[in-house]
Amino acid sequence: MSEPTASASPPSSPVTQNLIEIFTQHKVAANLLMFLFILCGLWGLKKLNTQFFPQFELDYITVNVAWSGASAEDVERSVTLPIEQSLDSITQIKTLTSSSRSGTAIIILELIEGSDIESIVNRVRQNIEVIRNLPEDAERPIVQRIERFSPVAKVLITGPDHLDELSQLARQFESELLQLGIKKVNFVGLPEEEIAIEVPSTAIYETGLSLRSISSNIRQNSQDLPAGTATRNEVSKQIRSLSQKRSIIGFENLPLTTDSQGRLLRVRDVATVSRRPQADQAYLTWNGQPAIEMTIMRTDAEDTLKIADTLNQWIESAQTKLPQGVTLHSYNERWKSLKERIQLLVTNGSGGLILVVATLFLFLRARVAFWVTVGIPTSFLATLAILYFIGGTINMISLFALIMALGIIVDDAIVVGEDTLTHVEMGESALSSAVGGAQRMLAPVISSSLTTIAAFLPLALVSGTMGKIIFDMPTVIICVIIASIIECFIILPGHLHHSLKKQKPENPNSIRARFEVRFNRFREEKVRPMVELAIQYRGTTITIGICAFILALSLSVTGHLRFTFFPTIEGNEIRANVEFHPGTSESKVADFLSHLENTLSTLDAEYNNDMVNIGITFHRRSFFGSGRRAEVANENGALIVDLKLHKRPISNAEFIRHWKDSIVLPAGISRFVINQRKLGPGGQALAFKLIGSDPLQLKQASLELQQEIRKFSGTSNIGDDLPFGQEQLIYTLTPTGRSLGLTTENMGRQIRSAFDGSIAQIFHEKDNEIEVRVSLPQAEKNQSLALEQFPIVTPTGQIVPLANVVHFESRQGLSQLNHIDKELNIVVGADVDESTGNANEISAALNETFLPSLKARFSLTIDADGQAADQKETLDDMIIGVGLGLTLIYIILAWVFSSYSWPLAVMTAIPFGLTGAIFGHFLLGKDLSMFSLMGLFGLSGIVINDSIVLITFYGQLRKAGIDAHKAIIDAICARFRAVLLTTLTTVAGLLPILFETSLQAQFLIPMAISIVFGLAYGTFLILFFIPALLMMIEGGKRRLGILS
Repeated sequence: MSEPTASASPPSSPVTQNLIEIFTQHKVAANLLMFLFILCGLWGLKKLNTQFFPQFELDYITVNVAWSGASAEDVERSVTLPIEQSLDSITQIKTLTSSSRSGTAIIILELIEGSDIESIVNRVRQNIEVIRNLPEDAERPIVQRIERFSPVAKVLITGPDHLDELSQLARQFESELLQLGIKKVNFVGLPEEEIAIEVPSTAIYETGLSLRSISSNIRQNSQDLPAGTATRNEVSKQIRSLSQKRSIIGFENLPLTTDSQGRLLRVRDVATVSRRPQADQAYLTWNGQPAIEMTIMRTDAEDTLKIADTLNQWIESAQTKLPQGVTLHSYNERWKSLKERIQLLVTNGSGGLILVVATLFLFLRARVAFWVTVGIPTSFLATLAILYFIGGTINMISLFALIMALGIIVDDAIVVGEDTLTHVEMGESALSSAVGGAQRMLAPVISSSLTTIAAFLPLALVSGTMGKIIFDMPTVIICVIIASIIECFIILPGHLHHSLKKQKPENPNSIRARFEVRFNRFREEKVRPMVELAIQYRGTTITIGICAFILALSLSVTGHLRFTFFPTIEGNEIRANVEFHPGTSESKVADFLSHLENTLSTLDAEYNNDMVNIGITFHRRSFFGSGRRAEVANENGALIVDLKLHKRPISNAEFIRHWKDSIVLPAGISRFVINQRKLGPGGQALAFKLIGSDPLQLKQASLELQQEIRKFSGTSNIGDDLPFGQEQLIYTLTPTGRSLGLTTENMGRQIRSAFDGSIAQIFHEKDNEIEVRVSLPQAEKNQSLALEQFPIVTPTGQIVPLANVVHFESRQGLSQLNHIDKELNIVVGADVDESTGNANEISAALNETFLPSLKARFSLTIDADGQAADQKETLDDMIIGVGLGLTLIYIILAWVFSSYSWPLAVMTAIPFGLTGAIFGHFLLGKDLSMFSLMGLFGLSGIVINDSIVLITFYGQLRKAGIDAHKAIIDAICARFRAVLLTTLTTVAGLLPILFETSLQAQFLIPMAISIVFGLAYGTFLILFFIPALLMMIEGGKRRLGILS
C-alpha cells in the first residue's frame, strides 16, 4: 500500500527552485560539488590543529611583586592593598583576586569578556607607577597578561651526579627543543643560582659597615656603565666602564673601604664568596637521585600530536648521546590521552556509521540508501573545511559535537530521500520526484535547522572559561547544518535523479522488498489503529505523558537520581602530600618521603608493576587541594605518582586505600593527604568562600566548618587556603633604641638584610638571572643567639647588639592572606567521593543547618566556590539561554506554520523529551551531569525536526481539504518511516558509545544516554502524544469559533 501524500507543497523562491533544478538535471554538477567538498574537507583535516580543548584567550592579567623577607601581613598592608586601590578606576575588571604571601604579592585581574587586554595591561602599569608608598625594598611590579600554554608531556632528567651537571644538561635540552620549533619548556627542580656573599657579625663590629652598606658598595663597583663620547683628533670614541663582576674571584676583589690604618679592605677580607643554588628552593628526586622535570608546552596555534612527534624523535636521538648514568623518562603524556580519545571517538563513530548504513539499506531502496550514506562523510568533510576556515580545531568538544551531529545529517538526508522515493513509487518521474522532494522538504528542513541552532543557543551564551570551552559545540553544529543543507538539497537530488531513473523494478522476493511489505503492513494494521486510539482517547494519552513526566522529575527531586555538575573521571595521577609542623627538620621530612617511596614500590610489585609508571618526589613543595597553588616550605613534601594508561588491575581509589594502609605516620605531621588528580574543571567538588575582616576569626570559622564537613560520608582532603605559618617574632623599639636615632623602618631593613639577605645586584648569564646576595653566614643564622647579638649600625655609626634596642614578642603567623574584590576571604574545600556522597546534597544540608549559625557568630558572608561556583554560573547562563532559545523556536515555528497554537504542540516535545533521558540515566545508574544537558540540547533539535516535518505535512493535507482527524493520522502514517528511520539511525550511531567501558568514554556516555533514551521516548511523543495534543488544540479552537 502506498503512503498517503499531499499535492500541495510550500512555495520556494525562484532562486532556490532554479538552483535545485539546475543541479538535479545536470549530469555532473552534483558529483563535482561533492568532490569539491571532499577535497576541501581532506585539506581542512590536514590543516586543522589537534588539541585537547578548543583554543581561546584567557581574560586575565597578573601583577607580581617580590618583597624579600616580608611577612604575609606586611605584604598585604604595604603592597597588595595599595595596588588594589590603584586599580579602582579600571571598569573592565570583572573580579579582582589577590594572594599575599611571605615575600610576594600576586594580584589577578579577571576582565570582562571582549576587553582590550593589551590596553588594560598598559593602564594597570600606569596606575601602579604613580603609587608613592610601595616599599623601597620591594622589587618593581611585573604586570603581564596570562598567556595560555597547554602541556603536551613531561620529561624527567635524572642522574647520579651533582645537580649542577643536570642543570647544564637541562639548559642544553631546552635549547635543542626550542630549535626544533617547540615554543616553551618549563622546568621544576632546576635551581636558580646566586652569588652568596656571607659577612659574619664580627666583621660588622670590626669594620663598622652594615650589610646594606656593603651591598651598596658592591653594587656601585660592579657594573657596566656608558660614560659618554669623547673626540680626539677628529675621531669619536665611546667611553665605557666594564666593571661588572661575574665570578667568585671578581667579587672577592671588589674594594669596600679602608681600615683604621688606611689599608684597603676588599670583599674577601670581610666575607666569604660562593656560588650556589638559592636557599629554600624546591628540588626533585627519583629513586634517591637528583632530578629535573621538563614540561613541554604548546600554544593554541600549535598541533599537539605534531609537537608530540617532534618530542619523541628528539628523545630517541637524545637517548643515544646521554652521559653515563643520566636517564630520560617521558611521562604525563597528555598527547597519548588525546590520541586515544580521538581513536575512541573515531572507532565508535565508525561502528555507529556501520549500524546507520545497515539500517538505511533495510528501510530504503539500495540506490537511495547508498546516496544518503555517501552524504554522511561528504557532509562531515564539508564541516571540517568550514571549521578550518573559521579558525576551529579538532578537539574533544568538536569531535563530541560531530558524533552528536550524526543524527542531524542523517535526518536531513532521510526526509529528502524518503519523500523522493515515495513519489517515485507513486509513479512520478525520477526528475520530478527528486526536484519536488527537495522543494517540498526545503521549508521544513530549513526551519528545523533554525530551531536546532536555537536549541543549542544556551551553550553559546555560557560565560567564563567553561563557556569558551563548550562554545565549540554550537559552532560545530552550525557548520554541520550548513554542510548538511547544501548536501541534501543541492547534491543529493542530483544523485537520486540519475540513480532512480535507471532503477529496475525491485525483486519482490528480495529481503528488502519482503521487509517493505511487512513494514507497510505493520504501519497500516498496527500503527494506524494505535494512532487512531491515541487520538480518540486523547485525554488519556496526554495524561499518560504528563504522569510519566512527573514520575521522571520525582526521581531527581527525591534524590533517587542525583545531579553531578562534572562526573568524576579517574585520571592518571595520584598525589601524596605531607605538611609537618613548622620548624621540623628537613631530614625528618625526607625520611618520611623515602618511606612513601618504599611503600609505593612494594604495593606496585604486588600488582605485577602494572599500576605505576613513575613516582617523583618533591622536597619542600606540596600540592594540597584541587586547583590550589603549590606551597613551598621546608616542612612540606609530595610524591607525585604517574599511573600507567592501560589495563590497571584496580581502580585508583582502591590503590590509594591500600597505599594508605601500608603507611606509618610519624609524629609531627600537621596534614597528610593522598588523592587522585581527576579529569575535569579545576576546583574542589565542595567549596565555600568565607568573607570577613579578621583573618584569625576567618581561620576559626574555617576550622569549625571543616569539622562539620568531616561528618558527611565521602568527604576527604578537607582544608583551606589560609594556612598557619611559622611563629613570628614581633619587635618593638626600646627607649634606648629610639634615643640612638633608630626607627622601625631602619631596623627592619638591617634585620632583613642579615637573615634574608640584601640583593646587591642581578646580572644575566646566558638564559639565567644570577642574584648577588649579601647576608649573614648560614651557620650563624641558625644559632639561637645570632638574632639577639646581631650588630645594628645606628645613624651615627655606632654599633649595638640588637637585643639592646628592641623587645621581642612571639605569635602564631599566617603564611597567606587572600582577597577577592579587596575583601579578605578564605576558601574551605573538600573532595567528594561520588559513590558514597554528593556535593550538591552536602552543600544543601550545610546551607540549611550549619552555615546560617556560622555566618551569625562570626559576621561572615559565605558564597559557593570551586566547582559549585562554576556550576551556578554555568546553569544561570543556561537558564537565560533556554528562555531565549525557546522564544526563538516559537517564533520560527509560528512563522513556518502560520499558526499561534501549532508551535505549542511541537514545543511540548522539549520538556517531555526529558522523560526518556531521565529514565535512561536511572536505569543505567548514571547521575545527571553537564554532559547530560548537552545531550538534551541535541535531543531537542532532533525531536523538533521530526515534529516540524510531521506538522508541515499535516498542514499540507489540511490545505488539500482533508478534515483534521484524518489528516493527522495520514500525516503520521506518511512520515512514520522517516520518523522511525531517524530514531533508529541516530540511536544506532550512538550505541557503541553507550556501551563503551573505557575510562576515556565516561565523559560521553551521559550525552549518549540523553539522546538514545530521549529519542526512543521522543518517538512515542511524535507518533501519539503530539497528535493527541494537536487534536485537542484543534477541538478547542473549533469550540471557540477560531477555526474558519
